[in-house]
Amino acid sequence: MTQGINLTRYVDERPLSAFQIRVVCLCALVVGLDGFDAQALGFVAPALSKDLHLAPGALGPVFGASLFGVMIGSLVFGALADYLGRKWLVIAGVLVFALGSLATTQATSVSDLVMIRFVTGIGLGGVLPNTIALTGEYSPQRRRTLLIMLMFMTVSLGSAIGGAVAARLITAYGWQVIFLIGGALPLILCPILIIWLPESLSLLALDTSKSDRVRTLLMRIDPSAMLPADARFTIVEESGKGFLLPQLFTKRRLLPTLLLWIMFFMNMMDIYFLNSWLPTLTHGVGLDVQAAIAVGIAFQLGGMLGTIGLGLLIERFGFDRVLFATYVAGFLSIVTIGIAGASLPILVPAVFIAGVAVIGGQIGCNAYAARIYPTYIRGTGIGWALGIGRFGSILGVTLGGLMLAAHWDVAALFQASAVPQLCSALVILGLALLGMRGRLPSSDDAQPGVLSTPERA
Repeated sequence: MTQGINLTRYVDERPLSAFQIRVVCLCALVVGLDGFDAQALGFVAPALSKDLHLAPGALGPVFGASLFGVMIGSLVFGALADYLGRKWLVIAGVLVFALGSLATTQATSVSDLVMIRFVTGIGLGGVLPNTIALTGEYSPQRRRTLLIMLMFMTVSLGSAIGGAVAARLITAYGWQVIFLIGGALPLILCPILIIWLPESLSLLALDTSKSDRVRTLLMRIDPSAMLPADARFTIVEESGKGFLLPQLFTKRRLLPTLLLWIMFFMNMMDIYFLNSWLPTLTHGVGLDVQAAIAVGIAFQLGGMLGTIGLGLLIERFGFDRVLFATYVAGFLSIVTIGIAGASLPILVPAVFIAGVAVIGGQIGCNAYAARIYPTYIRGTGIGWALGIGRFGSILGVTLGGLMLAAHWDVAALFQASAVPQLCSALVILGLALLGMRGRLPSSDDAQPGVLSTPERA
């Protein structure tokens, strides 16, 4: 009799293997380089504006075009991956943003930058939902949230490294050197991903012709396992066919999906406002260029270190309590940034805490989304949440440029940008209420009687 092997249980019941750690590390390298390139424009903005003789706020359309590309990449690549697989769409995204970064060095006008950064953004957005999904699928449930957050933490690490590189190299070699580095490193990574990055176990299991590939991957997770040659691989969660987007709104997912989109929208509005304009704003209140970049690095370091702490706290206390407290702290710290002016003893800690709350909170949102959606729509669910969030990021960057051009007071500008954090805190309260009423779905919950069969979703 053919033996059925539950893939979810197989991964959950075994210790974390070197193979699984390698998958997480490869995904982390991808999103780290993504973070380096995504933040590069913010760090070089003062030098770039000076070189191209641009007025304050003139780079707003460039930031907006980049984020619009990221939104398109998140929506399209995330949805396509649920049909075509995650590995090759990750690689395609890396290739696109690598070439886009190299092309940025040749830009001589705002119009050039708008076009190039839009295309670059498509690649940057395309890799994010699929690296989150891959990390989640190769992680045991007991460590899934922490591993997703640690993997995504490298976005902040990449951004911080970009700031450190910018501070050291821009003066000597010009702003173009940042984009040369941001293009060369992903190109080097592409062949490594082709060789070592595996495809989604769950998506492979939906096609009976790929059972041998599933068996090989399971043996790499646990070389001591004895898997029958005729084993049938299954997943104890929902499966489905057809157009996947509407399925984000069925089976108790309507309200959670809409609330998740609001939280992504609000939080990413703040992330990209601060990522894009923080060095420029702090330079404008009296800090020199290197000190302004250092403040931007403090924001990224806060996000990186905060992610570790938030991941551990979420594992112990749950998403709801931790994320609510995080967003309240984000509101208070952003208001403080506006009050601090050029006082580094106040400014740097406030920026660091804002990084913990805003960046760490968003990474927590990513893990939350991976928890809500089952495998067959996980790429679509995360991709659309990130894509909707990009509307917020575009709005944050655009409004920042408009407020700068209108000569808003710095304190008022930061007070306005703190409001989305309160909105996110209210959203997480709403999600907590849905959970208490049993109306919040979770892909971590085994669902007997909803056993997927090996067929293409």
